[in-house]
Amino acid sequence: MDLVFPEILNIPPKLIPFILNFNRYSYFLLEGGRASGKTQSVARFLLYICENRRVRICCGREIQNSINESVKTVFLDLIENYNLPYIIKKDSLIHKTTSSKIFFKGFREQGSVNIKGLEGVDILWIDESQSITKSTLDIIVPTIRKKNSVIIFTMNRYTRFDSVYNFCAKRDDCLHINICYFDNPFVDKKILHEAQVSKETNINDYNHIWLGYPLSNNNEFLLSSDMLDKAINLEYEVDLSYSCNSVMSVDLSASGADLCVAKLFVQQNNCVWLEKYTVSWSEADTDITKGKIISLYSQWNPKSLIIDADGLGYPIWVSVQKAINSAIAFRGAKKPISKYAINARADGYLALRDYIEKGYLKLTDKNSIRQLEYIKKVFKPNGLIAIQDKKEMKKIHNESPDFADCAMMALYAINYCFNTVFIKKEEYSQILETDFDVFE
Repeated sequence: MDLVFPEILNIPPKLIPFILNFNRYSYFLLEGGRASGKTQSVARFLLYICENRRVRICCGREIQNSINESVKTVFLDLIENYNLPYIIKKDSLIHKTTSSKIFFKGFREQGSVNIKGLEGVDILWIDESQSITKSTLDIIVPTIRKKNSVIIFTMNRYTRFDSVYNFCAKRDDCLHINICYFDNPFVDKKILHEAQVSKETNINDYNHIWLGYPLSNNNEFLLSSDMLDKAINLEYEVDLSYSCNSVMSVDLSASGADLCVAKLFVQQNNCVWLEKYTVSWSEADTDITKGKIISLYSQWNPKSLIIDADGLGYPIWVSVQKAINSAIAFRGAKKPISKYAINARADGYLALRDYIEKGYLKLTDKNSIRQLEYIKKVFKPNGLIAIQDKKEMKKIHNESPDFADCAMMALYAINYCFNTVFIKKEEYSQILETDFDVFE
């Protein structure tokens, strides 16, 4: 028997299970490429629900600087097309008959997550969910706790280790549907032509933009998914005679929204290093951060300590060095040691890549792995390799790559400071323009 839906529910057949099973699941993940009909279908169904019962719906994004960055326009077009009875306000839509309310919200404001207004929400729809960070997700999900409440995610994910994707994966209470433009019978010929042109001119762009594949296998990225899998699944034999060799690295937050991260890497045999411990904190008080570093140094007893000394990190490094005078200052913009990199930051990331390629690095921290997947390399006109600016990454991913940078600094220390065969102490001091001692 064929199902007959009202006209407003004209959506791609592949998304019909989303409607039919709406009362059976707590979470819905609709993912795929451009022109697949995800956003349009969710908006249509939510308007249909509002017509039939009173509900409170929030449409949210990680960051929403203005209402124009929300899905409000999609709703307004449908309201006009179907002549639906709504009171239209700046930040909300109210149904005149049922009093259902749809409102729009950015979760992250001035560096912190704002959950104001989410209490009592029946349906939370997060569009562009690939931009939601794990820290935001961890706060938002428990907030939506009204009986029979639902969270809907729509996205075209950037990475395989996407926070929302991993949260939804293998959950019995989540319906996951992958859909692309060729699953959408309502897509017009112009869109089909654009997709074909993209396929013929740049297959990597086509795979991500139109098919919804993660970006990580694109040649612009420092590490492929295969390389990361190699570091995650690396097996090795332990030689305890090397276990006394360890490096502690600390990446310091540049702003209130960032995290301070400390890691300990321990040598496992003559080649392999293990990412053994990771600790993060967000206190802005520099005295707390200094105390945390010294405490971890005392617990872990590393042979080498390298600290982010750029920007706001410099006075903290100076302060820590008074207690641990052998601490190494890392300055990402300083002169490179290798002949391929444009600066020390690129040196560190290229060393990390080299260790992974050779099977010398075992990664264990999920945040490091997730962030390393989206690190991009940039070729300069002179042929040298740079790493995408942290500010640009933050615009795209709504987080600073604190965990990835911390891992990078550790590999910088392992490759260029820990083993004195790579560089003489005097040369290293010249490069970083400081007079600290390097561990022997």
